[in-house]
Amino acid sequence: MRMSSAQRHRGPDDRGIASCTFDGGEVILGNTRLAIIDTSTAGHQPMNDPQTGNWITYNGETYNFKHLRHELDQEPWTSNSDTEVVLRAYRRSGVDAFRKLRGMFALAIWDHLRQTLLLARDPLGIKPLYYYAGKDQFVFASELRALLASGLVPRKLSAAGVDSYLASGSVEAPITIVDGIKQVLPGHCLQVKPGIELHDVEFASPKPRKLEGSREDAIAQLRSELEQSVRLHLVSDVPLGVFLSGGMDSSALVALMSRVSDQRPKTFSVVFDEAAYTEAPFSRAVAGRFDTDHSEIRLSEDRLLEILPGAIAAIDQPTMDGINTFVVSSAVKREGITVALSGLGGDELFAGYPSFRRALRFGAMSQGARRVLRAASGVGRFALNGSVQRNKFWQLMNSDGTPEDVYRISRQLFSNDAVIAMTGRKVEHVRNGHHSESDVVNAISRLEMRGYMTNMLLRDTDAMSMAHSLEVRVPFVDVKLVDYVLSLPGEWKVNGASGPKPLLADTLSDLLPREFMARPKMGFTLPFERWMQDRLRGEITEVLEDKKRLSSVGLNDEVVRIWKKFLHSPRAVGWSRPWAIYVLLKWCEVNSVS
Repeated sequence: MRMSSAQRHRGPDDRGIASCTFDGGEVILGNTRLAIIDTSTAGHQPMNDPQTGNWITYNGETYNFKHLRHELDQEPWTSNSDTEVVLRAYRRSGVDAFRKLRGMFALAIWDHLRQTLLLARDPLGIKPLYYYAGKDQFVFASELRALLASGLVPRKLSAAGVDSYLASGSVEAPITIVDGIKQVLPGHCLQVKPGIELHDVEFASPKPRKLEGSREDAIAQLRSELEQSVRLHLVSDVPLGVFLSGGMDSSALVALMSRVSDQRPKTFSVVFDEAAYTEAPFSRAVAGRFDTDHSEIRLSEDRLLEILPGAIAAIDQPTMDGINTFVVSSAVKREGITVALSGLGGDELFAGYPSFRRALRFGAMSQGARRVLRAASGVGRFALNGSVQRNKFWQLMNSDGTPEDVYRISRQLFSNDAVIAMTGRKVEHVRNGHHSESDVVNAISRLEMRGYMTNMLLRDTDAMSMAHSLEVRVPFVDVKLVDYVLSLPGEWKVNGASGPKPLLADTLSDLLPREFMARPKMGFTLPFERWMQDRLRGEITEVLEDKKRLSSVGLNDEVVRIWKKFLHSPRAVGWSRPWAIYVLLKWCEVNSVS
């Protein structure tokens, strides 16, 4: 019950617990339900399959559940929910059933006949799934904090987790910030047998492939794939809205909705008084063009200070991002919305980040040019003694220049030297294998999706939206759409006259004006740099200069030096670095982890 109560915010509509006994033990499944598809009591979980004795507890949505239901046997159904479809699909096909699910999910199935517990996570990692394996017990949950609430997990900080967090601003799966707690990897199924015997099976493995045809053929097919994904993501029995930042991806989402739905979209934007950060004119233009029911959420520095404690408390693992999602989710929920669509994933899929062009430029550079630039940039190893960007350039010039190198350095928060200086110990690296890809653009796309998107963007979106009992759906992060776009030549995604993300721009050229699509990317970023030198300065100073707090997470006075250098020269350090340390310290304090 403690675990169920700890994540009650994820599902306030219903709660259930089921006990399954077997020779030598007991499996207890729990569920807190946010009712979206079949909101009746027929969708209650955990759900039982009376024919097999199997049980399921399930978080997420299977958007093609009606199609799958039609494929399955026609014996009477007890609900109109996707949960029952998943349970019956498992009865027929076992783990292979998970390959057919088009959606987002984290699920657990107790297989009565095999006396095996199965945990599975969707192929793109949209929904999180954590577990802890002790000597004689195994616990799992959708949130790390629920595992801590069980009382069965030591509240001990993971050194490898801290190193991973400092390196990139989030902890890279499968480890977490808490020692012993791990994550099921995207597209994997963890089988747990009596005696806490674990077997990890990858059921969805991305395979690089190429499709024949012209770019014009691809644009026509891509338009169809996009419309189909958006149409599927609109399946809901409760009110639905859209996050509209005014950027290219969220605008594309609204434009596509206008093609596949007769409903007037309800759109929501976060706006700022600071003109350099707000995209309000663009979001208003898109809302006007497609006649949406539009609402603006104005965020000031004073308001941020008010909500900051709640936002920090809502973070399930430390992250340097996520506050913006907490803000917009809160406002959307207050408007009576239960499901919101987001343009997340568009940059990863359509080459919207600098890492894509950086990898292409580096790959085209001759060895002679590299030697010259290495000498010019390598006067010294800069770490945080000089510009962060200069330090990254030095690292790139001294790397092998692979897509993995470009991605890792581009996404780097603190360098290895900086982490060592802050911790006083050797850095523990976490490296997951990535599938080889000869196409540089597609290789970066896979790295961005499996890394930054899964470990930060999707994880933060889930935690910050579910803190308000709001489900966020991401039509660009769709297995069929992703598979198709990654089959296309990378050069089509970076070369063109349409400006950023030319393939997406050309696909939607009849819906969004070319001048709109060609404008520079702004990104949905809060004005932290200015705020941290103003009203947030006292709060952050109190935390970062507290030696007791620093030592409790294995950090030292180097953190104080970084903070003071930021106050003196913010652009040389970057606001995200001291902010990330601040969040780590506050998270550990709130969750009593050290």
